Amino acid sequence: MSNLVLRVAIIGARDLAAADRNGSSDPYAVVRINDKKFTTKVVKQTLDPVWDFDFDFPIKLGKVPNGVTITIWDSDTLGRDFLGEITLPFKNIFDRNAGGIADGVPRHFFDPDNKSCWFNLSKRSEKDVVSGDILVKFGFIEDHDRDSKEYVEAWSKLLL
Repeated sequence: MSNLVLRVAIIGARDLAAADRNGSSDPYAVVRINDKKFTTKVVKQTLDPVWDFDFDFPIKLGKVPNGVTITIWDSDTLGRDFLGEITLPFKNIFDRNAGGIADGVPRHFFDPDNKSCWFNLSKRSEKDVVSGDILVKFGFIEDHDRDSKEYVEAWSKLLL
């Protein structure tokens, strides 16, 4: 397994900050991995959006990204407002997929033991008004499901 395809799912968010006068936001998420950018749809007037957005990202041996950054924005007619972000070192994207803080292992996306996980949104600066969490899921995509030990082994080789 010298090349792997990673599926990233941006499922939703909860308890976001209200950026609009009506007490809600029009949130969307932007995911950045290396020079690639993926954007969810805008969900109007909510602080608990459900995006159910996913994309596949090929990973090549020796070209593993440094990290994944997911930024949530409020869409406005003129511009946008920052609602929070997370940045995960690439080597740690599977840390929480077993339900704990650091007990996860690399798995096939559809493995029943591969769980989605909540991450607390962070500020970029002290003046930012940020609250809430984002729900994401990471997993490998292949035509067949391998034993998780094979993914752990392949992942270890990729991160060398």
